[in-house]
Amino acid sequence: MKALQRRATWLLCAVMCVPAGLMAAAKPAAVEPRHAADLDFYQWMASPQGQKASLAQMRQQCAKVVDAESNLSCSVSVYARMFEAKVANQLPDYYLAIKHRHARAIANDPELNVLFSMFGPRSIAALRAVGDFSVTRSRRHEVVTLYPRPSEGYVTDEVLPYIDVKAANGVSSRFIVDTGAPQTRVNSETAKRMGITLLTDSQYGYSTFYGEHDLSAKLGIFESLTIGGSEFRNVLVFVSDRDNLLGLDLIGKLGRLKLSRKNLELNAAPPARCDAPVTYGRMDINQRLTIAAHLDRRATLAIVDTGNVDYLTSAWPGESPVNVAENSRHQTFRGELDLSGHTRVIQYKYYPGFTIPPSLLNGQYVPSILLGWRAFNDYEMDLDPESGRSCLNKI
Repeated sequence: MKALQRRATWLLCAVMCVPAGLMAAAKPAAVEPRHAADLDFYQWMASPQGQKASLAQMRQQCAKVVDAESNLSCSVSVYARMFEAKVANQLPDYYLAIKHRHARAIANDPELNVLFSMFGPRSIAALRAVGDFSVTRSRRHEVVTLYPRPSEGYVTDEVLPYIDVKAANGVSSRFIVDTGAPQTRVNSETAKRMGITLLTDSQYGYSTFYGEHDLSAKLGIFESLTIGGSEFRNVLVFVSDRDNLLGLDLIGKLGRLKLSRKNLELNAAPPARCDAPVTYGRMDINQRLTIAAHLDRRATLAIVDTGNVDYLTSAWPGESPVNVAENSRHQTFRGELDLSGHTRVIQYKYYPGFTIPPSLLNGQYVPSILLGWRAFNDYEMDLDPESGRSCLNKI
């Protein structure tokens, strides 16, 4: 049952907490399937076919898993992928079917109990009434301005990439373009101004990768969200008291993009070169952008996290400490960073209380590093998940 508990915890954090700033979603220890059918499902999920599979194909594959515990495990993964796909109107029936089929196991497991207490009857009815999620992309080249702060006159040292996002009622708000967040999140006050349909009896408790625990939030539906000339309709989002984040669930559906220090380009021209290939992939139920890297001669993956204010954040302390002020929340080290053959000496940060998701390399999990927004002083990124050609290029 331990593997299933880890999977439930993983869903509660990866799908629900979508943290801003330094942490993307964390990956637990590798799942330990006890049955061949369960192993086959996750091997299939990790395959090229599984990575591109539709929800219907995932449900069909999971339905073949006969063992009850293994079926519950793969059902939770399918349920999580529904959040990623934004199919709000498909959630209720699948959610209720899992609760019915696995009622005893869910009742006996505290984490699963929390997971399957997300929606009350009003939320179920509201979700069923939502239209299909859709994306209407702009066909022309557009340049969307990036702002350093959430509003004019707002003073802070933490500069991040904000863009204007407009709702169906005409109200615009600034969201952080956060490639480290798997899901889009909106502040509760912003959500009200933008005309959200709040699922009032939805609930979940969650933790962040900043070490915060016992936080609560809800879900809601936007009739539409517009970025430049591109529009998303019937958008399921998480609603909390934290910053507005445009996560990879929507960023990855905007088509070919170019992200630089000052602008986000829609329908950008293909890059003329590719200094460091960017992989758009999933670890279990999460999406993320990664680059092959070495830090202090140790092979790892650099997760591109534009919601991270630092240049580079490491999951492990370095060998060459730099003096820092007492009571600092982080430690600073000097080291050597190699991104696809381009090497430079760099100062980077290590936060002892934070959890950065590990990376799978050659069948083993190794500590990851986060390449944050300050790195875009030196780099720009071309993102094209559909073609599989995404690159980080030195300016």
